[in-house]
Amino acid sequence: MALYAQTLLVPILSVVSMVLSITPLILHWQNRNWPATCLICWCLGLNLFNVVNALIWPNDDIDSWWSGVGLCDLEVKIMIASYVAVPGNLLCIFRNLASVLDTRRATLVPSKQQRWRNHFIDILFCIVVPVMAMITHIIYQKSRYVLWGISGCVNSFDESWVSFVLSFIWPPIICFIAGYYCGLVLYRLHKYRSQFGSILESANSNLSKSRFLRLFFLSFVMLLAIIPTQIFVIYKNVQYSYPWHRYSWSTAHSPDWGTIPKWRSDGEVFFDRWVPITSGFLFFLFFGCGHDAARIYRTVLRFFGFTCVRGPPLASTVSSGTGSMNSRAKILGRKKRSSDSRTYVNNITSTRVAGTIYEDLEMGASVPRGPKRSAWLRLFKLSSRVRKPPTPDLSTPLNLICTNAWAGTSMSRGSSDFTETPTRRDFIRVKQVISQESEVQL
Repeated sequence: MALYAQTLLVPILSVVSMVLSITPLILHWQNRNWPATCLICWCLGLNLFNVVNALIWPNDDIDSWWSGVGLCDLEVKIMIASYVAVPGNLLCIFRNLASVLDTRRATLVPSKQQRWRNHFIDILFCIVVPVMAMITHIIYQKSRYVLWGISGCVNSFDESWVSFVLSFIWPPIICFIAGYYCGLVLYRLHKYRSQFGSILESANSNLSKSRFLRLFFLSFVMLLAIIPTQIFVIYKNVQYSYPWHRYSWSTAHSPDWGTIPKWRSDGEVFFDRWVPITSGFLFFLFFGCGHDAARIYRTVLRFFGFTCVRGPPLASTVSSGTGSMNSRAKILGRKKRSSDSRTYVNNITSTRVAGTIYEDLEMGASVPRGPKRSAWLRLFKLSSRVRKPPTPDLSTPLNLICTNAWAGTSMSRGSSDFTETPTRRDFIRVKQVISQESEVQL
Protein backbone atom coordinates (compact mmCIF):
# COMPACT_ATOMS: atom_id res chain seq x y z
CA MET A 1 0.00 0.00 0.00
CA ALA A 2 1.33 3.44 -0.97
CA LEU A 3 2.36 5.86 1.74
CA TYR A 4 0.45 9.03 2.36
CA ALA A 5 2.14 12.42 2.18
CA GLN A 6 1.57 13.10 5.87
CA THR A 7 3.23 9.80 6.69
CA LEU A 8 6.53 11.40 5.64
CA LEU A 9 5.74 15.00 6.52
CA VAL A 10 4.76 14.49 10.16
CA PRO A 11 7.85 12.55 11.34
CA ILE A 12 10.27 14.76 9.38
CA LEU A 13 8.84 17.96 10.80
CA SER A 14 8.70 16.39 14.26
CA VAL A 15 12.41 15.54 14.13
CA VAL A 16 13.29 19.05 12.96
CA SER A 17 11.13 20.51 15.72
CA MET A 18 12.88 18.36 18.32
CA VAL A 19 16.35 19.42 17.14
CA LEU A 20 15.37 23.10 17.16
CA SER A 21 14.02 22.78 20.71
CA ILE A 22 17.29 21.55 22.22
CA THR A 23 19.01 24.95 22.44
CA PRO A 24 16.02 26.71 24.10
CA LEU A 25 15.78 23.77 26.50
CA ILE A 26 19.44 24.21 27.52
CA LEU A 27 19.03 27.96 28.01
CA HIS A 28 15.96 27.65 30.22
CA TRP A 29 17.57 24.84 32.19
CA GLN A 30 20.66 26.96 32.83
CA ASN A 31 18.52 29.91 33.92
CA ARG A 32 16.43 27.65 36.20
CA ASN A 33 13.20 28.56 34.47
CA TRP A 34 11.45 25.34 35.39
CA PRO A 35 7.98 25.98 33.87
CA ALA A 36 9.49 26.83 30.48
CA THR A 37 11.80 23.81 30.77
CA CYS A 38 8.85 21.50 31.50
CA LEU A 39 6.89 23.01 28.61
CA ILE A 40 9.67 22.20 26.15
CA CYS A 41 10.05 18.69 27.58
CA TRP A 42 6.34 17.96 27.11
CA CYS A 43 6.52 19.10 23.49
CA LEU A 44 9.65 17.01 22.92
CA GLY A 45 7.84 13.92 24.21
CA LEU A 46 4.79 14.51 22.01
CA ASN A 47 7.01 15.04 18.95
CA LEU A 48 8.77 11.78 19.74
CA PHE A 49 5.40 10.01 19.74
CA ASN A 50 4.64 11.54 16.34
CA VAL A 51 7.82 10.04 14.91
CA VAL A 52 7.36 6.60 16.47
CA ASN A 53 3.67 6.26 15.59
CA ALA A 54 4.12 7.34 11.97
CA LEU A 55 6.89 4.76 11.53
CA ILE A 56 4.96 1.90 13.15
CA TRP A 57 1.52 2.58 11.58
CA PRO A 58 2.37 4.39 8.32
CA ASN A 59 -0.62 3.22 6.25
CA ASP A 60 -4.19 1.95 6.45
CA ASP A 61 -3.36 -1.75 6.12
CA ILE A 62 -5.12 -2.71 9.34
CA ASP A 63 -4.39 -6.43 9.01
CA SER A 64 -0.64 -5.83 9.17
CA TRP A 65 -0.73 -3.45 12.13
CA TRP A 66 1.02 -4.23 15.37
CA SER A 67 -1.28 -4.25 18.40
CA GLY A 68 0.82 -1.65 20.24
CA VAL A 69 0.53 -3.37 23.61
CA GLY A 70 2.76 -1.66 26.16
CA LEU A 71 3.74 1.29 24.00
CA CYS A 72 0.22 2.63 23.56
CA ASP A 73 -0.59 2.01 27.22
CA LEU A 74 2.19 4.45 28.08
CA GLU A 75 1.45 6.91 25.29
CA VAL A 76 -2.22 7.45 26.09
CA LYS A 77 -1.41 8.20 29.73
CA ILE A 78 1.23 10.76 28.79
CA MET A 79 -1.06 12.38 26.22
CA ILE A 80 -3.84 12.66 28.82
CA ALA A 81 -1.36 14.38 31.15
CA SER A 82 -0.17 16.75 28.41
CA TYR A 83 -3.69 18.12 27.92
CA VAL A 84 -3.45 19.83 31.33
CA ALA A 85 0.35 20.07 31.59
CA VAL A 86 0.86 22.46 28.66
CA PRO A 87 -1.76 25.00 29.87
CA GLY A 88 -0.43 24.56 33.42
CA ASN A 89 3.11 25.40 32.31
CA LEU A 90 1.86 28.54 30.58
CA LEU A 91 -0.01 29.50 33.74
CA CYS A 92 3.19 29.21 35.81
CA ILE A 93 5.18 31.22 33.27
CA PHE A 94 2.67 34.08 33.27
CA ARG A 95 2.42 34.00 37.05
CA ASN A 96 6.19 34.23 37.47
CA LEU A 97 6.40 37.10 34.99
CA ALA A 98 3.62 38.93 36.83
CA SER A 99 5.39 38.48 40.18
CA VAL A 100 8.57 40.02 38.75
CA LEU A 101 6.61 43.21 38.01
CA ASP A 102 4.71 43.15 41.32
CA THR A 103 6.00 46.16 43.28
CA ARG A 104 3.53 45.67 46.16
CA ARG A 105 5.19 42.49 47.42
CA ALA A 106 8.77 43.38 46.57
CA THR A 107 11.23 42.28 49.25
CA LEU A 108 15.00 42.46 49.47
CA VAL A 109 15.32 38.74 50.25
CA PRO A 110 12.26 36.46 49.73
CA SER A 111 11.36 34.57 52.85
CA LYS A 112 11.49 30.80 53.03
CA GLN A 113 7.69 30.71 53.05
CA GLN A 114 7.50 32.78 49.86
CA ARG A 115 10.03 30.58 48.08
CA TRP A 116 8.20 27.41 49.07
CA ARG A 117 4.88 28.89 47.94
CA ASN A 118 6.28 29.65 44.48
CA HIS A 119 7.85 26.20 44.21
CA PHE A 120 4.61 24.57 45.34
CA ILE A 121 2.55 26.27 42.61
CA ASP A 122 5.10 25.35 39.93
CA ILE A 123 5.19 21.72 41.07
CA LEU A 124 1.39 21.61 41.35
CA PHE A 125 0.63 22.63 37.76
CA CYS A 126 3.73 21.16 36.10
CA ILE A 127 3.78 17.74 37.79
CA VAL A 128 1.00 17.02 40.29
CA VAL A 129 -2.02 17.95 38.15
CA PRO A 130 -0.76 15.97 35.10
CA VAL A 131 -0.11 12.94 37.31
CA MET A 132 -3.62 13.20 38.76
CA ALA A 133 -5.02 13.34 35.22
CA MET A 134 -3.20 10.10 34.39
CA ILE A 135 -4.51 8.39 37.52
CA THR A 136 -8.14 9.44 37.06
CA HIS A 137 -8.11 8.42 33.39
CA ILE A 138 -8.91 4.83 34.37
CA ILE A 139 -12.31 5.97 35.72
CA TYR A 140 -13.67 7.06 32.33
CA GLN A 141 -11.42 4.97 30.05
CA LYS A 142 -13.87 3.13 27.79
CA SER A 143 -11.27 0.86 26.17
CA ARG A 144 -7.60 0.22 26.54
CA TYR A 145 -6.79 2.53 23.61
CA VAL A 146 -7.62 3.07 19.95
CA LEU A 147 -5.26 2.61 16.99
CA TRP A 148 -5.43 5.17 14.19
CA GLY A 149 -3.46 5.22 10.95
CA ILE A 150 -0.37 7.52 11.07
CA SER A 151 -1.55 9.07 14.36
CA GLY A 152 -1.04 5.77 16.15
CA CYS A 153 -2.25 5.50 19.75
CA VAL A 154 -5.36 7.49 20.67
CA ASN A 155 -7.11 7.56 24.05
CA SER A 156 -10.78 6.67 24.48
CA PHE A 157 -13.38 7.92 26.96
CA ASP A 158 -16.77 6.89 28.22
CA GLU A 159 -19.84 8.75 26.91
CA SER A 160 -20.95 10.04 30.30
CA TRP A 161 -20.83 13.17 32.44
CA VAL A 162 -17.81 11.76 34.30
CA SER A 163 -15.63 12.26 31.23
CA PHE A 164 -16.75 15.88 31.06
CA VAL A 165 -16.02 16.54 34.75
CA LEU A 166 -12.70 14.70 35.01
CA SER A 167 -11.23 15.39 31.56
CA PHE A 168 -12.91 17.79 29.14
CA ILE A 169 -13.42 20.81 31.37
CA TRP A 170 -10.01 21.19 33.03
CA PRO A 171 -7.78 22.28 30.11
CA PRO A 172 -10.02 25.29 29.28
CA ILE A 173 -10.24 26.26 32.96
CA ILE A 174 -6.45 26.26 33.32
CA CYS A 175 -6.16 28.23 30.08
CA PHE A 176 -8.51 30.91 31.40
CA ILE A 177 -6.50 31.19 34.63
CA ALA A 178 -3.36 31.57 32.53
CA GLY A 179 -5.19 34.23 30.53
CA TYR A 180 -5.84 36.17 33.75
CA TYR A 181 -2.13 36.24 34.61
CA CYS A 182 -1.35 37.16 31.01
CA GLY A 183 -3.64 40.17 31.31
CA LEU A 184 -1.99 41.09 34.61
CA VAL A 185 1.43 41.09 32.94
CA LEU A 186 0.11 43.30 30.14
CA TYR A 187 -1.36 45.73 32.67
CA ARG A 188 1.87 46.02 34.63
CA LEU A 189 3.96 46.32 31.48
CA HIS A 190 1.84 49.29 30.46
CA LYS A 191 1.89 50.84 33.93
CA TYR A 192 5.64 50.50 34.48
CA ARG A 193 6.74 50.91 30.88
CA SER A 194 9.13 53.76 31.75
CA GLN A 195 10.65 51.89 34.74
CA PHE A 196 10.52 48.41 33.20
CA GLY A 197 14.28 47.90 32.86
CA SER A 198 15.04 49.18 36.36
CA ILE A 199 12.41 46.94 37.96
CA LEU A 200 13.89 43.88 36.23
CA GLU A 201 17.38 44.79 37.46
CA SER A 202 16.20 44.91 41.06
CA ALA A 203 14.05 41.76 40.84
CA ASN A 204 15.12 38.33 41.97
CA SER A 205 15.15 36.75 38.52
CA ASN A 206 17.47 35.83 35.66
CA LEU A 207 15.48 37.89 33.18
CA SER A 208 16.84 40.74 31.15
CA LYS A 209 14.49 42.97 29.19
CA SER A 210 14.99 40.94 26.02
CA ARG A 211 14.57 37.58 27.74
CA PHE A 212 11.47 38.75 29.62
CA LEU A 213 9.75 40.01 26.48
CA ARG A 214 10.69 36.95 24.42
CA LEU A 215 9.35 34.58 27.07
CA PHE A 216 6.16 36.61 27.41
CA PHE A 217 5.45 36.80 23.68
CA LEU A 218 6.21 33.08 23.23
CA SER A 219 3.72 32.17 25.95
CA PHE A 220 1.24 34.75 24.66
CA VAL A 221 1.27 33.29 21.13
CA MET A 222 0.91 29.74 22.46
CA LEU A 223 -1.98 30.75 24.71
CA LEU A 224 -3.76 32.45 21.82
CA ALA A 225 -3.49 29.20 19.85
CA ILE A 226 -4.38 26.82 22.69
CA ILE A 227 -7.51 28.55 24.03
CA PRO A 228 -9.58 28.26 20.80
CA THR A 229 -8.17 24.76 20.25
CA GLN A 230 -9.32 23.61 23.69
CA ILE A 231 -12.75 25.16 23.18
CA PHE A 232 -13.08 23.34 19.85
CA VAL A 233 -11.94 20.05 21.41
CA ILE A 234 -14.43 20.23 24.26
CA TYR A 235 -17.20 21.10 21.79
CA LYS A 236 -16.41 18.10 19.59
CA ASN A 237 -16.04 15.72 22.54
CA VAL A 238 -19.41 16.74 23.94
CA GLN A 239 -20.97 16.50 20.49
CA TYR A 240 -19.68 12.97 19.90
CA SER A 241 -20.52 11.71 23.40
CA TYR A 242 -23.96 13.30 23.78
CA PRO A 243 -26.51 12.15 24.86
CA TRP A 244 -24.71 10.97 27.95
CA HIS A 245 -25.68 7.74 29.60
CA ARG A 246 -25.66 7.07 33.30
CA TYR A 247 -22.18 6.29 34.53
CA SER A 248 -21.42 2.79 35.74
CA TRP A 249 -18.03 1.21 36.36
CA SER A 250 -19.23 -2.08 34.88
CA THR A 251 -20.50 -0.30 31.77
CA ALA A 252 -17.31 1.69 31.27
CA HIS A 253 -15.17 -1.41 31.90
CA SER A 254 -17.10 -4.09 30.06
CA PRO A 255 -15.67 -7.56 29.32
CA ASP A 256 -14.48 -6.40 25.89
CA TRP A 257 -12.50 -3.53 27.47
CA GLY A 258 -9.24 -5.10 26.29
CA THR A 259 -10.36 -5.18 22.65
CA ILE A 260 -8.40 -2.63 20.62
CA PRO A 261 -10.44 -0.76 17.96
CA LYS A 262 -8.57 0.09 14.74
CA TRP A 263 -9.49 2.88 12.34
CA ARG A 264 -8.26 4.00 8.95
CA SER A 265 -6.85 7.52 8.65
CA ASP A 266 -7.36 8.10 4.90
CA GLY A 267 -4.12 10.06 4.91
CA GLU A 268 -5.15 12.56 7.64
CA VAL A 269 -3.61 12.79 11.10
CA PHE A 270 -5.30 14.14 14.20
CA PHE A 271 -5.06 17.93 14.27
CA ASP A 272 -3.56 17.95 17.77
CA ARG A 273 -0.43 16.24 16.35
CA TRP A 274 0.55 19.57 14.79
CA VAL A 275 0.57 21.45 18.11
CA PRO A 276 3.95 20.14 19.40
CA ILE A 277 5.48 20.51 15.93
CA THR A 278 4.50 24.17 15.76
CA SER A 279 5.62 24.73 19.35
CA GLY A 280 9.15 23.52 18.58
CA PHE A 281 9.51 26.06 15.79
CA LEU A 282 8.20 28.80 18.10
CA PHE A 283 10.77 27.86 20.75
CA PHE A 284 13.55 28.26 18.21
CA LEU A 285 12.13 31.50 16.82
CA PHE A 286 12.09 33.20 20.22
CA PHE A 287 15.09 31.59 21.96
CA GLY A 288 17.23 29.96 19.28
CA CYS A 289 18.48 33.07 17.50
CA GLY A 290 19.87 35.21 20.35
CA HIS A 291 23.35 35.82 21.72
CA ASP A 292 23.00 33.07 24.35
CA ALA A 293 22.03 30.56 21.67
CA ALA A 294 24.95 31.67 19.47
CA ARG A 295 27.31 30.95 22.34
CA ILE A 296 25.99 27.37 22.53
CA TYR A 297 26.35 26.95 18.76
CA ARG A 298 29.98 28.11 18.93
CA THR A 299 30.67 25.66 21.74
CA VAL A 300 29.22 22.77 19.72
CA LEU A 301 31.16 23.74 16.59
CA ARG A 302 34.43 23.94 18.54
CA PHE A 303 33.68 20.53 20.04
CA PHE A 304 33.49 19.06 16.53
CA GLY A 305 36.80 20.66 15.56
CA PHE A 306 35.73 23.91 13.92
CA THR A 307 38.39 26.00 15.64
CA CYS A 308 38.02 28.88 13.19
CA VAL A 309 34.80 29.97 14.91
CA ARG A 310 35.34 33.28 16.66
CA GLY A 311 33.78 34.38 19.88
CA PRO A 312 32.01 37.65 20.60
CA PRO A 313 34.23 40.76 20.83
CA LEU A 314 33.03 41.78 24.28
CA ALA A 315 31.20 39.82 26.95
CA SER A 316 28.14 41.47 28.33
CA THR A 317 28.26 42.20 32.01
CA VAL A 318 24.59 43.05 32.28
CA SER A 319 22.99 39.75 31.33
CA SER A 320 24.42 36.25 31.28
CA GLY A 321 22.94 33.06 29.93
CA THR A 322 24.32 31.00 32.79
CA GLY A 323 24.11 33.54 35.56
CA SER A 324 21.83 32.86 38.49
CA MET A 325 20.75 35.48 41.01
CA ASN A 326 19.81 33.57 44.14
CA SER A 327 18.47 36.55 46.07
CA ARG A 328 18.02 40.26 45.90
CA ALA A 329 20.91 40.69 48.29
CA LYS A 330 23.38 39.83 45.52
CA ILE A 331 24.58 43.35 44.80
CA LEU A 332 27.10 44.86 42.48
CA GLY A 333 29.09 47.68 44.08
CA ARG A 334 30.18 50.94 42.62
CA LYS A 335 32.62 53.02 44.51
CA LYS A 336 33.47 56.66 44.01
CA ARG A 337 36.19 58.42 45.91
CA SER A 338 36.75 62.12 45.92
CA SER A 339 40.31 63.43 45.77
CA ASP A 340 41.93 64.76 48.92
CA SER A 341 42.86 68.42 49.02
CA ARG A 342 44.88 70.41 51.45
CA THR A 343 45.15 74.19 51.57
CA TYR A 344 47.33 76.17 53.87
CA VAL A 345 46.55 79.88 54.48
CA ASN A 346 48.89 82.31 56.36
CA ASN A 347 50.69 79.39 57.99
CA ILE A 348 47.98 79.11 60.70
CA THR A 349 44.95 77.41 58.98
CA SER A 350 44.90 73.74 57.98
CA THR A 351 41.91 72.05 56.42
CA ARG A 352 41.55 68.49 55.38
CA VAL A 353 38.40 67.15 53.71
CA ALA A 354 37.94 63.52 52.80
CA GLY A 355 34.68 62.24 51.41
CA THR A 356 33.76 58.76 50.53
CA ILE A 357 30.53 57.77 48.83
CA TYR A 358 29.44 54.21 48.44
CA GLU A 359 26.55 53.39 46.19
CA ASP A 360 25.23 49.86 46.11
CA LEU A 361 22.76 49.26 43.34
CA GLU A 362 20.92 45.95 43.20
CA MET A 363 21.98 44.09 40.06
CA GLY A 364 22.16 47.30 38.11
CA ALA A 365 25.51 48.90 38.88
CA SER A 366 27.91 49.41 36.04
CA VAL A 367 31.57 48.41 36.35
CA PRO A 368 34.04 51.33 36.20
CA ARG A 369 35.83 51.50 32.90
CA GLY A 370 39.19 52.65 34.14
CA PRO A 371 41.63 50.43 36.07
CA LYS A 372 41.34 50.52 39.84
CA ARG A 373 44.18 52.10 41.79
CA SER A 374 44.99 51.74 45.42
CA ALA A 375 43.82 54.60 47.61
CA TRP A 376 47.08 54.46 49.55
CA LEU A 377 49.08 54.90 46.37
CA ARG A 378 47.08 58.00 45.41
CA LEU A 379 47.53 59.50 48.87
CA PHE A 380 51.26 58.82 48.75
CA LYS A 381 51.67 60.55 45.39
CA LEU A 382 49.55 63.49 46.51
CA SER A 383 51.44 63.98 49.74
CA SER A 384 54.80 63.99 47.93
CA ARG A 385 53.71 66.97 45.86
CA VAL A 386 52.49 69.12 48.79
CA ARG A 387 54.88 71.24 50.77
CA LYS A 388 55.16 70.33 54.42
CA PRO A 389 53.34 72.96 56.51
CA PRO A 390 55.36 75.02 58.92
CA THR A 391 55.19 74.31 62.62
CA PRO A 392 52.64 76.64 64.24
CA ASP A 393 53.66 79.03 66.96
CA LEU A 394 52.50 77.41 70.18
CA SER A 395 52.91 80.66 72.09
CA THR A 396 49.89 82.09 70.29
CA PRO A 397 46.43 81.16 71.70
CA LEU A 398 44.94 78.33 69.69
CA ASN A 399 41.28 77.43 69.12
CA LEU A 400 40.55 73.90 67.93
CA ILE A 401 37.24 72.90 66.39
CA CYS A 402 36.65 69.23 65.42
CA THR A 403 33.51 68.04 63.70
CA ASN A 404 32.52 64.54 62.71
CA ALA A 405 29.39 64.06 60.63
CA TRP A 406 27.81 60.90 59.28
CA ALA A 407 24.58 60.55 57.37
CA GLY A 408 22.84 57.48 56.04
CA THR A 409 19.82 57.23 53.81
CA SER A 410 18.00 54.24 52.41
CA MET A 411 15.60 54.38 49.51
CA SER A 412 13.41 51.62 48.13
CA ARG A 413 11.11 51.47 45.18
CA GLY A 414 7.44 52.02 45.71
CA SER A 415 5.44 49.45 47.55
CA SER A 416 2.17 49.96 45.76
CA ASP A 417 1.02 49.39 42.22
CA PHE A 418 -1.35 52.30 42.43
CA THR A 419 0.93 55.19 43.48
CA GLU A 420 1.93 57.95 41.14
CA THR A 421 5.27 57.59 39.44
CA PRO A 422 7.88 59.67 41.32
CA THR A 423 9.98 62.24 39.58
CA ARG A 424 13.20 60.80 40.89
CA ARG A 425 14.27 57.21 40.57
CA ASP A 426 13.28 55.92 44.01
CA PHE A 427 11.61 52.82 42.65
CA ILE A 428 15.04 51.12 42.66
CA ARG A 429 16.28 49.85 45.98
CA VAL A 430 19.38 51.96 46.59
CA LYS A 431 21.63 52.18 49.58
CA GLN A 432 23.74 55.26 50.08
CA VAL A 433 26.22 55.81 52.83
CA ILE A 434 27.82 59.23 52.95
CA SER A 435 30.60 59.76 55.43
CA GLN A 436 32.41 63.01 55.88
CA GLU A 437 35.03 64.07 58.30
CA SER A 438 36.37 67.56 58.57
CA GLU A 439 38.86 69.05 60.94
CA VAL A 440 39.43 72.80 61.07
CA GLN A 441 42.14 74.44 63.08
CA LEU A 442 41.91 78.17 63.73
